[in-house]
Amino acid sequence: MSLVLAWIFAHFVTLGSPHWGPGTRHDAVIFGQMIAIGLFPILFLIAFGTKNPVRGAVFVGIACIAAASGLLFDR
Repeated sequence: MSLVLAWIFAHFVTLGSPHWGPGTRHDAVIFGQMIAIGLFPILFLIAFGTKNPVRGAVFVGIACIAAASGLLFDR
């Protein structure tokens, strides 16, 4: 479940990046993909590196909600 949530986070970052990224849409998507690729392993380690697996899933779920709320913001 944590792996799926981390993937959803990366997907939301990529989808939301044209709204808050650099000027052109293509550059914003590339920027969002770089952020998603950088944060995916970190979320993966947090999800499976905690002593309590539920705590890791909750943390990654909160990150997903934060990334999804980034879709609501528009310039």
